[in-house]
Amino acid sequence: MSLIEKLSEKIDLLLDKTNNQELEIQDLRLKISTLIAQSEEKDRQISTLYEEIANKDKSVQSLYDKIQEVLDK
Repeated sequence: MSLIEKLSEKIDLLLDKTNNQELEIQDLRLKISTLIAQSEEKDRQISTLYEEIANKDKSVQSLYDKIQEVLDK
């Protein structure tokens, strides 16, 4: 095998590796985008749950105040 053939083979291997890495990078970028979207959705869900807890706390406090008012009479 001549030097030119060896170099050509090495270049082909490098090109294959580069193409594979580009595909992997593209796949990882897609996964990152998906994870970011999922994270944002989880953040929205958590925010909603905190709002629900706050509303329930207000309701409980209101009921407590009413009970306390009746007991104070």
